[in-house]
Amino acid sequence: MVTNNGSAEIVDMEDARARRQASDLPGADYDHVGAHLRAVREASGLMLMEAASRTHIKETHLTAIEALAISDLPPRPYAIGFVKTYAEFLGVDASAIVDRFKEDAGYSAPQPVSVEKFEAQETQAEEENSDLSLAAVIAIMVFILWCAWQITRPHDVITLGANADGRQADDLSGPVPGLSTVDADPAIVTENIVEARIVEQIDPVFPRRCASDAAPLETLVVSFNITAEGRVAGERVAQTSNACLDDAALNAIRRWRFEPRTVDGAPRPVYDQQYSFSFQRPL
Repeated sequence: MVTNNGSAEIVDMEDARARRQASDLPGADYDHVGAHLRAVREASGLMLMEAASRTHIKETHLTAIEALAISDLPPRPYAIGFVKTYAEFLGVDASAIVDRFKEDAGYSAPQPVSVEKFEAQETQAEEENSDLSLAAVIAIMVFILWCAWQITRPHDVITLGANADGRQADDLSGPVPGLSTVDADPAIVTENIVEARIVEQIDPVFPRRCASDAAPLETLVVSFNITAEGRVAGERVAQTSNACLDDAALNAIRRWRFEPRTVDGAPRPVYDQQYSFSFQRPL
């Protein structure tokens, strides 16, 4: 179980004031959400390299977000998480930014459904169910016949009387003719287990909107699973001293990467891990 303590990045107040002014730029004046975020960053006087360093998001991904180059971004869940973290860092309304990003990127549109493909899959499923039903009936009939044969077949009868050598059957002080014993130790099965190890750890960014109501030190405990591919799944907040910081902790841990747990060299998932985040309120 992972029990190390993390620490949140402290946001400089002068930078925060600069981003507050930049965040007033109306998003409707820009063709897409990426252009809006780029304008806010430039108005804040931030270089792309600095933003990447402070958000722990690769510069290439920030460039793709600002250019709305969806093909250069990771899969949808990670892309949305990057956009939300970037918006929180720049001090703009993260919820509104994420909604517009989904719309601009085409994530909000429902996936087209092929009626012909659906009908073909339904027909195939019905055929497979019919084959399974027939196989089940045959298996049940075979089992019933086997049980009937076991009941009706003749069995050997063991009687208590004299053995071939004249000893009574209950006199077992010596070996009994016709019986053999094999002494064998049970097989000892051993497994070579290597536990999961963190290879990429991202610290959360303290959201500006949470600073006014935060204590000097806030603590959150996040529970999560590690897949056989070394990614985080099923993340959830187990304990929190300030719910306003929950999303920041979850966004950070989703980008962690692990060397997965292995059993005899084969990767295996790990469940119910925990990590404790510590957030220091900006001065």
